[in-house]
Amino acid sequence: MKRLLLALVAASLPIAAAAPALAHTAVRETSITDNATLSAAPANFTVTFSAATALANVRLTDAAGREIALDYMPPHTRAAAFTIPLPMLAPGAYTISWRTMASDGHVMPGAVRFTVAG
Repeated sequence: MKRLLLALVAASLPIAAAAPALAHTAVRETSITDNATLSAAPANFTVTFSAATALANVRLTDAAGREIALDYMPPHTRAAAFTIPLPMLAPGAYTISWRTMASDGHVMPGAVRFTVAG
């Protein structure tokens, strides 16, 4: 009986260890695919997650790494999707990056690189 109990406990350890990793949300979709070349500058960027999450921050940078101001403040509530309005973008390469915060406080980064054709 003791061996059976030990075997059950040992078998459940990998499942228990994986549970925190499974609790984090993942990006399901973005309105701009990574490394896309767009014929026109997009008016906004939408990122959709597998579950509601908190968006901690969003940054837009150009090819030189200079930050471009966004007229957007992440909401104080959790959501499964966020739409960020983008400023008028000249032809060039850009990166939009974000950080989400899981309910356990774990921060997860993400980014999409794209080019607006000239």
